[in-house]
Amino acid sequence: MPSEPGDVPWCHAGNGDVKSALDDVSSPNSIYVNGLNTCWIEQPGSTSGQWFGFPSYCKYAIGVKGIYGCTLVIVVSEKGVYISHIWENPVFIDGCCMPTKDDWFKKHTLDALRDGTEYTQSVASLIGTDQNPGVLNAIYAPKVFVLTPFATDLDKQWPGIATQLRYQHRAKELARMIAEIIPGSGGDGITVGYTRTGLAESSKQPGVAGRTIVEVQPFHMWLVPPGHCPFAGLQIGRWRLWVEDKLITYQDFWCPPEMVHG
Repeated sequence: MPSEPGDVPWCHAGNGDVKSALDDVSSPNSIYVNGLNTCWIEQPGSTSGQWFGFPSYCKYAIGVKGIYGCTLVIVVSEKGVYISHIWENPVFIDGCCMPTKDDWFKKHTLDALRDGTEYTQSVASLIGTDQNPGVLNAIYAPKVFVLTPFATDLDKQWPGIATQLRYQHRAKELARMIAEIIPGSGGDGITVGYTRTGLAESSKQPGVAGRTIVEVQPFHMWLVPPGHCPFAGLQIGRWRLWVEDKLITYQDFWCPPEMVHG
């Protein structure tokens, strides 16, 4: 069952120095990704999803590995990250590798993520109101990503599959619909492809295939105006999204006093 927001511990990804900024690294970078001490989350049920709050200090990383055909929905805000894992079979295809019916697909993707299920925490419940904003409220700049497999040469032998992504239409529609649920996420969401491998290759450690990681350093930098006391500075955090060994994007964010001291 989904736990309460933020109650799942993050794993340490650095040396514990709260003043250590995230390194500027090249991409792709398998050495750096393998060096992260990532907390890998479980994937129960056909669809699962859970919120993980960012810590106040220290560098951390959380992610999913063992992805070799499944799809992830990732929503990152200044407060943390929501990660959903959706199995390829039985959600996108059935036991005969045929596309599932649209109503079945909607039930196990959009409906499950919006409304919540036994294993899926509702994203709508994390939005809140203007008076009482939740962790996915627009004021915290949420961003929606859908990670889905590239189409292989074998996939393209099937009728109707000529797109770059194996489930391109459904993945893009899912990104758009989740972005519509979350005000302030902007646009239609971002769809990211990954290379399909197999269970062993996508799960092995060390390795980079079949995995995604959200890395955060809440104390990325400390800004102090000229002539001011260092304690009067502003704490700036940074999160980064990795897919395989590639840096997809990053975002800096201000850490208000309640986050710094809370």
